[in-house]
Amino acid sequence: MAKAIGKLLGRRIRRIRQEKSLTLKQIEAKVGGSAPHISEIERGKTSPTIGALEKISSALEIPPSHLIDIPPLQELKVQKRGQARSLVMNDGAVKIDPLTNRDANSEMSVFYATIAGNGVMDTVPGHRGEEFCYVLDGFLEVTVDDRPHVLRAGDTIHFKATQSHQIRNLSSEPVRTLWSVRPKLFI
Repeated sequence: MAKAIGKLLGRRIRRIRQEKSLTLKQIEAKVGGSAPHISEIERGKTSPTIGALEKISSALEIPPSHLIDIPPLQELKVQKRGQARSLVMNDGAVKIDPLTNRDANSEMSVFYATIAGNGVMDTVPGHRGEEFCYVLDGFLEVTVDDRPHVLRAGDTIHFKATQSHQIRNLSSEPVRTLWSVRPKLFI
């Protein structure tokens, strides 16, 4: 039982680190531990001490409780236009504007994504949970487990996120999309 919890904790740490585009070396510098030790934690080979867990959560800029359990949303959260910071990925090809408050205790993320003309979001090997996309305008190709799906304005796709997936704009014009991802992305 304890080993399963350690693996779950390690996978959660790795997922959040990767979502924030942080390397093991960057976490090592912030935590003061060694990259191989952090890698062992991520692979579930060793369990972190409470102190190490606090340092890792601090390096990831999340509350320690988000690593252990995500409690249900308990209070109303309002986020005004301009309060959330945008995230630009893939050399400017993808811009993500979070619509859910990243500090809220929530089990999902909702965000507005703009994919530049001919832009591609790197292939994600898969993660637990599910993803839903609604295309607001443009042409988008979402490839899930090597099967491409072409979407136009008004189309949606909903899939298990454990499958590898890639997103590609099929035109020279930006594509605007609305995404919901569970579990929560820490972006």
